[in-house]
Amino acid sequence: MKINRENVSFVLVAPNHPGNVGAAARALKTMGFRNLILVNPCDHLSPEARWLAHASEDILENARVYSNLKEALGEFNFVVATTQRPRSYHFPFYTPRELGEKFIPITREHRVALVFGREASGLTNEEIRCCHAITTIPAAQTHPSLNLAQAVMLYCYELFQASYAGEKEFHWQLAGYEELEGLFRHLEDSLRRVEFVPRDSWESFLMRFRRFFARANPEVRDVNLMHKILQAFEQYIDRIEKKQ
Repeated sequence: MKINRENVSFVLVAPNHPGNVGAAARALKTMGFRNLILVNPCDHLSPEARWLAHASEDILENARVYSNLKEALGEFNFVVATTQRPRSYHFPFYTPRELGEKFIPITREHRVALVFGREASGLTNEEIRCCHAITTIPAAQTHPSLNLAQAVMLYCYELFQASYAGEKEFHWQLAGYEELEGLFRHLEDSLRRVEFVPRDSWESFLMRFRRFFARANPEVRDVNLMHKILQAFEQYIDRIEKKQ
């Protein structure tokens, strides 16, 4: 089960700097999200905002703008406030990674929102009371806190991970036994051609290569690369022999 990205919105409350809004829009689009909501924002369509959005201008242009947070949150079923300051409320608390897991079942049929506060002062207590839970980015120290756009990027990434777990993983194509044996034969043939003589025996010499490749867990493409390197030496030897 994965997060339904269409049901996830990012809410920025009274952002002061157009550049932060543009960078936040870029973070959304980079991680596959598109729902941006702005509450009493600065000029989010200014040249600075567009420049930092960098190919994400459509996120800015389609952003919904509201005059107050309560109005902006009217359609949502689950709302989480981001904060770095300890509060006296006993709201459910989530780290960014835990939040991704929490959103997974909810977003199948319901809309969720993640609310970010002002660059200088964050969310007010009244604004946090509009939410159902809080989330904090664990950090080595309380201050300085992350920049607004940086915080949005981190949450976008964690939600992206929850959305795409397994889809973007790299899958190894390890070389098989016969492919490795073919490489060892090719290596031995190439070395014999240049009259290389191991100090002990060919068997012991090649065993060292076997151990080396066993530790490396080579893929098919790695074996093919080694064949090409050996072929390049052989072609060079061929050219030398033709000149003699």
